[in-house]
Amino acid sequence: MSGASVDAVRVADRLREAGSRLWRWLFPPEVELPAGARRVVAALLPDLDLSRVSFHLGMPHLAGRAHAAALTLPSPFSRRTRIYVARRHWSPGTSKGLGTLIHESYHALQAQESGWSLGPFHPFLVLYLAAGAANRFRYRGHPMEEEAYRLAGRRSSRFDSTFPHWQDDFAALERQCGGLAVAGSGLRFWPDLARSAPPALPVAAWLLLWSAAAGAVWLARLTVEGTGAVAAASLWTAGTCARWLSAKK
Repeated sequence: MSGASVDAVRVADRLREAGSRLWRWLFPPEVELPAGARRVVAALLPDLDLSRVSFHLGMPHLAGRAHAAALTLPSPFSRRTRIYVARRHWSPGTSKGLGTLIHESYHALQAQESGWSLGPFHPFLVLYLAAGAANRFRYRGHPMEEEAYRLAGRRSSRFDSTFPHWQDDFAALERQCGGLAVAGSGLRFWPDLARSAPPALPVAAWLLLWSAAAGAVWLARLTVEGTGAVAAASLWTAGTCARWLSAKK
């Protein structure tokens, strides 16, 4: 193979790798939760339908800029929920790492109990934004976050404070955590929405405002993912074609 052909193959491979990286940035790969960790989550949250929850290694595209440990997003067209965990925080075999997964699974339970979505209108997202606005857009003190942190995710949480030095022994942990089980999140969309609304504003207007905001969030997400997916596919296809042409020479 000539030097020019070798260079062409390198360029082709770089194009394909760039496309693959862009795709992974947009859509972090799904990973299997270790069986022991899955049993612990199920024991703590018996009402959560884990068959409708997927776990992903990495934060999706622009969400990674927030430097959060994890993020839970409901699907806009089904009752499925996706939990994304930053790579540096994925450690289901430690108390801290498992606490993060339990915390996000609690959000998945909230999403499940908030009701069905209607396209971009998802009750969980609408309520999360409305409650955040009522809390002056501060993370600490957000009622839906504080409920999740009562169970796991902080040193003072029930799970983390009960098992501060736990590591790897899922069987023993599963036997011991039964007393920490949560029957449900207690989330009730309409009462919680009404509680978050300003006294001078009708609940219907508050609902309309944050439904529009939720729609804007989903539109922005779909725009980023749609254009990014086209770009990733184009890069990968260009690299594949260039490699094929180089092989033909």
